[in-house]
Amino acid sequence: EALVSAAGPGMPVVMMDRILESDRVNAKSVIVDNYPIMCEMVQALVDKGYRKFGFIGGHSFTLDNKERFAALVETLAKNGIAFDQKHYYHGNYRENSGYQAAKLMLLSNDLPEMLVCASDNMALGAIRAFEENGVRVPEDVAVTGFDDSETAAVAGLTTISIPRYESGYLAAKKLLEMIQGTESTIPFKIGAGIKWRKTTR
Repeated sequence: EALVSAAGPGMPVVMMDRILESDRVNAKSVIVDNYPIMCEMVQALVDKGYRKFGFIGGHSFTLDNKERFAALVETLAKNGIAFDQKHYYHGNYRENSGYQAAKLMLLSNDLPEMLVCASDNMALGAIRAFEENGVRVPEDVAVTGFDDSETAAVAGLTTISIPRYESGYLAAKKLLEMIQGTESTIPFKIGAGIKWRKTTR
């Protein structure tokens, strides 16, 4: 509500990674085009032979989580693979939530072959839990993340890389264009790429 009141005609706002649903706001969103890149990664994983997928999601109300999960389920369906909802685990984008989700998987004694995580932090937490319990990555469970954080690169995590520097540059450019009155408030989507590393075969 504070943002809605602040972003008036003389005060345009550019938001990263979220869309504010209000026609009272002079705001533009710069967001990741989650769906196509997640579809591409999941299809590649299916092509590598993975069939039993799990998912650790972030906050369920976020656009990022909704798009990333929809891309997973719909790509699997196109390949004749049904996603079992019991392999959906709720997280909050933080490492500890990934750790706890993996502990639940271990307790259920029903591990996926391929664990897709909606963020690098959750993926790294899951890997830590697996390693503590003698589960090998990627031999027993393969893991992917989303973001391509510095920690992910060090850990050798397969992930989706978001061009953060370019995103910030574009956000600043869009803000200047809004100030000049030459830019619409339609969300601007940026592309992402896949970084294949050692946590997948």
